[in-house]
Amino acid sequence: MKEWKVKKNEFGEEWHELRFSPFYEDDDEVIASFVQDEMDDEAFYYISKELSADDDLLWADSIDDAKQQIEEMLIEHWKDEIEYLEDRLKEFQEK
Repeated sequence: MKEWKVKKNEFGEEWHELRFSPFYEDDDEVIASFVQDEMDDEAFYYISKELSADDDLLWADSIDDAKQQIEEMLIEHWKDEIEYLEDRLKEFQEK
């Protein structure tokens, strides 16, 4: 199950966290989070171990658009991982 939550840090900035629990309700983890730039409403900074992103810049029209873009990046990342593993398995089995 995925869920977006908003948390404020010690500076009062709103961080939007994407929480995901693939197996059990109590086993959720933050897989991505972002904050809107204070000077530019269309600039967002995000972090995600899953995407190897640390304070990367994302351009979006709104907070909802930023959420959608991050979810799409995660989906593409996982699809690429699956393809890589399937290719690796195929190569291993052929030799």
